[in-house]
Amino acid sequence: MYDRERRSCRAVDSDGMRPMRARARHTLLIAAAASALVWAFSPWLSGHSEPWDAEGPYYVGALVVAGTVAGLLAPKPLWAHYLGTLIGQLGYEVVFLRIGPLFVLGAAFLLAYSIVFLVAAAAAAHLRGRMQADSGV
Repeated sequence: MYDRERRSCRAVDSDGMRPMRARARHTLLIAAAASALVWAFSPWLSGHSEPWDAEGPYYVGALVVAGTVAGLLAPKPLWAHYLGTLIGQLGYEVVFLRIGPLFVLGAAFLLAYSIVFLVAAAAAAHLRGRMQADSGV
């Protein structure tokens, strides 16, 4: 989009409000924080330092909740949700947990589990868009 004040072309979102890079950075940070919280709360909610070791649906359910919250707070862009959840989970592991020989295998599992977060964020973003359209915002 052409910015008349600066006389230059700048990429802006479809709503014309915020530059795309700022929105992507915002979304990435929200997704990273939400997914890191899944790991941070795991010892208290599941009894395991790694959420995928929990019995029952804790990890998948927590990713759905975190993805839904992230999607409602920052609906776009979806690629930033996926990258953010990878960064948040891997970052939490690296900073707070002991890295062992299965770290690479765990990272591969995160690639798949992060899709759960992404689907929840996409569904929440879609719901937010529909609600805004219905309210005329």
